[in-house]
Amino acid sequence: MTAAVMAFLMGSFCATVSAMENTRKAKMEIVAGDNWDKVLDEYEKYVDQYIKTYKKAMSGDMSAMSEYVKLAEKAQKLADKLEKAEDEMTTAQLKRYAKITEKMSKALLDN
Repeated sequence: MTAAVMAFLMGSFCATVSAMENTRKAKMEIVAGDNWDKVLDEYEKYVDQYIKTYKKAMSGDMSAMSEYVKLAEKAQKLADKLEKAEDEMTTAQLKRYAKITEKMSKALLDN
């Protein structure tokens, strides 16, 4: 095999490996983004439940107090996850996070 053929084959091999690595990285970013979407889904469910419980408490329903304990535990777990997410979320995910947070703030201020 000539040196030119060897160089061509090595170049092709390196280009293929590089393309495979880029594809792998892109898939990892999509998976990471999907994971944050799941965390945001969880956060949104938490906010909805929090708002519901808050309204019950504001109307004098004392059973809401026991629900707050469960919500506080969930809030801590979500806060830990979301703290890590800030540098890894896409722009769309950050906007969604802000929208969910605004939803809770607005609900609390309306009462």
